[in-house]
Amino acid sequence: MGKIKALGEKLAKDKLVLTLVIIGAVVVIGGAGLLLMGGGISGSLPEASAKTEVASPLTGQVYSEELPPRPMVVSIDNVGDAVPQSWLSKADLVYEFPVEGKQTRLQAIYYGEFPEEFGPIRSTRPYFIDLTREYKGIFLAHGWSPEAGEYLRTGVIPYINASNSSLDFYRVDDKVAPHNSYIKWAEVKGEIDEQGWWDEKQDIRPFSFLSAAQMNTGEAASYVSFSYAAAGCEFTYDAATGKYTRTMDGERYVDHETGEDIKVSNVLVQCVSSSVLDNKGRLRIDMCAGGEAYLFTNGVMVKGTWSREDLDSRTVFVDAEGNEFKLTPGNTWVEIMDQYCTFKHK
Repeated sequence: MGKIKALGEKLAKDKLVLTLVIIGAVVVIGGAGLLLMGGGISGSLPEASAKTEVASPLTGQVYSEELPPRPMVVSIDNVGDAVPQSWLSKADLVYEFPVEGKQTRLQAIYYGEFPEEFGPIRSTRPYFIDLTREYKGIFLAHGWSPEAGEYLRTGVIPYINASNSSLDFYRVDDKVAPHNSYIKWAEVKGEIDEQGWWDEKQDIRPFSFLSAAQMNTGEAASYVSFSYAAAGCEFTYDAATGKYTRTMDGERYVDHETGEDIKVSNVLVQCVSSSVLDNKGRLRIDMCAGGEAYLFTNGVMVKGTWSREDLDSRTVFVDAEGNEFKLTPGNTWVEIMDQYCTFKHK
């Protein structure tokens, strides 16, 4: 009996030791797991990493990554063989300006997304440079007027221009010169990096945007047409999508790369006064003079005015009560209209 009792006590002791070993192993493994997950031995849960959300000052759209330090402003052709242009659908903002020859030229501003190539690229005018200054942008063009070239060479903005650049501007085959100049984004980005133009974040004044629960009040307007000296364009509102479809003299206006209609969330009208600068008919436009302004968004027209403190400040658009225009989040097309241009809406 003594041997049996002794054996039982030994088995019980061994069982106790085994149990303690197992418990210890569980604690060690659990602790190691918590450490691997970033927690402590105390068993606290790991903290969730903060997700970066950045609202674009130009579109009000939210991005999961930081936006670049500066946008890119590109002078885009808008006549003859230039149309349809490439990747206007990716631009955050597009400005349409009157120029000499009864033509218009576009200034496309890219910030949230940069296409693989830009074009067709055309020459610059001084008021395009003025526009680039207010957005703290990098300016891309092919050629310049004498006044614009002199202005750029003062170093007032960072720029890339085919007239004095060694970068690879090339001509596409399906358009005729001078309406066929293009450049790859990779080429442009390399120059930005080399020059350090993205080394310092620029402070870009944001537009004011509607929240999901807000609506603008104003005059109903689902269609607006613009008449420039020798060209016309229209924007037609679709309540189902909340977008305006652009046409040119009643014809479809599409992205060359996608074949899809150009659609925008907002149409801004900025009324200016122009004068003839030289014997070529080039214009002078004071981009700080102020004047009437109109906003078309969500099928409504809001009347107001615009002002700009100086050339390094943003243009501010306000309604009759002095409140900033509230844009619908998304892309915007801005029509710069001088005294020779008119528009109608209904």
